[in-house]
Amino acid sequence: MQIIGYITPQVINTLGLEFCPNTPIYIGESNIEHIKNRHPYEYEKYFSEIENIINSPDYVGKNPKDSSLLFVKLYKIANEYLRVAIKVSASGKCFAKTLHLLSTCNAERYIEKGTLKKIEKRD
Repeated sequence: MQIIGYITPQVINTLGLEFCPNTPIYIGESNIEHIKNRHPYEYEKYFSEIENIINSPDYVGKNPKDSSLLFVKLYKIANEYLRVAIKVSASGKCFAKTLHLLSTCNAERYIEKGTLKKIEKRD
């Protein structure tokens, strides 16, 4: 298990979360295997970017169904939205559970509905 990012004060403020700033986000072998097996395109093309997606997302959100945290980045070159879902365990540990494409129409609908919120970039 390794740390691949942190829940920043910006994410906490944007989503109104009750986390300590810079709470670590982990990824385990089983999560990596899940991404590799279930999302081979994303694994091949974007797994090397997972830390960048978490540490510098364009949008963040909270899944209303299971309260997982969503970190989304738009890769303009390919015009692809990538989503990393973060599961919060009962003990409060955060794990990246998946990495996958989010269709442009779904991403735009989530942004419009406010499920995904644009994160302000630091200078």
